Amino acid sequence: MQAVLDQVIELYRRERFLRAANADFAALKRDPKAWKDELRERELWDRTLADGLAKK
Repeated sequence: MQAVLDQVIELYRRERFLRAANADFAALKRDPKAWKDELRERELWDRTLADGLAKK
């Protein structure tokens, strides 16, 4: 019984986390300047992921 409760609590915690994250991204997208900044930052991170790696 305890294992089932632990699983349910963990699923609930994850669902709350994802709902909050979705709400935060929705709010970010409603602000055009903030969303543009977010996309620009993602582009910068995308470039750093391949630093030093040869293209296949």
